[in-house]
Amino acid sequence: MADRITWYDVLGITAGASAETVQRAYQAKARQLQGYRIAGAPAEVARAVARGQTVIDSAWRILGDRGQRARYDEQIGAVRKGAGLAAPEPAAFGPGLDLPDAAADALYADALYRGDVLEGLGMLADLLAAVPGRSPRRSQDLIVPDVRGLFFRACQDALTMAGFRISTVRLTENPMPVEGLVVGQSPASGQTVPRLSTLTVRVWHPPRDPTADQA
Repeated sequence: MADRITWYDVLGITAGASAETVQRAYQAKARQLQGYRIAGAPAEVARAVARGQTVIDSAWRILGDRGQRARYDEQIGAVRKGAGLAAPEPAAFGPGLDLPDAAADALYADALYRGDVLEGLGMLADLLAAVPGRSPRRSQDLIVPDVRGLFFRACQDALTMAGFRISTVRLTENPMPVEGLVVGQSPASGQTVPRLSTLTVRVWHPPRDPTADQA
């Protein structure tokens, strides 16, 4: 699986993770995206948070379901049919967090997340695919994907595999010690650039609660 980004990468876990680990990883990322954490944040942060919720919810729908996860593991080569990793046990309770609000639900109409990405729930390489109907003019050209809404490590892995260099701009002055969310990028998605071009991503972290530092 070294040449592909998976729903496991989205949650920052390995393919052999237990059902409890999958759930904890989903919950931890969902907590970072709760509405109160983005109070006063720029609009690009709010939009990326809604997209990020959609992405991790898609991962949870597959990895949090025993049958779906078993089929997905076979699809990505994490297990051979009838052998390999044990099938994950079903979670005894739901994720324990609110489902996406209307803003996140509206993203299902976005071409990036509908069709084969949500229905087929394939590799995350599909999620980062070029704009539909377009292809680079030359074999050494790349079409810039839209990585907003991905957590940084999954974004970094995906862009590196795709042939981009990465530059990072961190937006939060006093961040929580958690993985950041990609909320903006330059060049914009859909542009054609030479292979090994640098894509600058703007990464947001929930701000640290100043009262917690005083406790």
